Amino acid sequence: MSHISEFFMGSLLESIRAARAAGGKPALLQLLEILKLRLRQSPIGIGEYFEYGIWHASITPDMRDEFIGWRQSGDLDRKLNDVECRVLAEDKLLNYMILCSKGFPIPTPIATYCTNGRQIGDEKALRTHDEVRSFLKDEVYPFYVKPISAGYGHGVLGVTAREDESFRLFDGRLIGLDEFMAPFSFSPYKGMLFQKPLTSHPDIAEVTGTEAVSCVRFICLVTSAGPVIHTAFWKITTGRNMLDNFSHGDYGNCLGAINIGNGTIVRVISRMGPGGQIERHPTTQKPLLGLALPDWDLAVDMVCSASRQFPGLRLQNWDVALCPEGPVLLELNTESELAIPQAISGHGLKDLRLREILADIEQTRAAYRAAVAQRNLN
Repeated sequence: MSHISEFFMGSLLESIRAARAAGGKPALLQLLEILKLRLRQSPIGIGEYFEYGIWHASITPDMRDEFIGWRQSGDLDRKLNDVECRVLAEDKLLNYMILCSKGFPIPTPIATYCTNGRQIGDEKALRTHDEVRSFLKDEVYPFYVKPISAGYGHGVLGVTAREDESFRLFDGRLIGLDEFMAPFSFSPYKGMLFQKPLTSHPDIAEVTGTEAVSCVRFICLVTSAGPVIHTAFWKITTGRNMLDNFSHGDYGNCLGAINIGNGTIVRVISRMGPGGQIERHPTTQKPLLGLALPDWDLAVDMVCSASRQFPGLRLQNWDVALCPEGPVLLELNTESELAIPQAISGHGLKDLRLREILADIEQTRAAYRAAVAQRNLN
């Protein structure tokens, strides 16, 4: 047996033992389920089996079949979101322009760096690196800066102040001018956007111990009858982190599954896989389970209303900040991280409700295609 095979088998057996100790199924049954899920038409990977919690004794065969893997997650995104409409989410300037025109609250733009001078509104337009450097010498602090086109927190910085030729970040780090300017030279970002920082609602800040935003991710499907919020989860900031990104627990942040009906936290994880469940905030030790998020109904209504503006995107992911002034729309994403909500809740996404929604969307699209075909014949 090669070293790679030995490592793989050792890791697998370790995961099986950890799952068994955390209330999982017998080892042989785990192996059988792993094999079945690997061989089905829409496979679930070995890592996904443990990350999602399918190993738990409470997961029945019917429940097991509702989980989807990364391949099917990508298929859903490609199937439900029209290629020509993706720019409406991926280009933050364009997305914010649409939201502003309809009166939705967004983070206040301070300046936009874009070589062709694009702007959301009347914020300062920066076209060159020299103009950015000059802007940074003004009284513009604090601010957040993020790419016009990017996701997963790439290229995002929160800056509290300038110290000589360096910049103090919200997490306490100090970076130099060259490091700060590096994202401005990365052409796929298509420019950078400066925004005023948002702060968390006092009810949330009391629990997390920080005013850094812990936003809610809403996964919304746009049907013929209107938008439907299928799943929502809370991205919980910990420590001195300036972003609420989870990244499989690498940043120390946590995730909470939300009861959509009333906005309460029903399950929390600090990492994916066996032993990842927690009940209290790691920094403050405040209880997380049962916490009712503020302004929940307002946030739900806002997401449903905003999602109607993008009918060509039938699978939408909204990040919403719950702030003292009310919910604020941070951004819209298309590429869904559908592994995350399954790992948080311990339940598969493709339940009866989602299957009915997908059938409705497909029926509507089929009727549209038939109408276009009939018109072409005439």
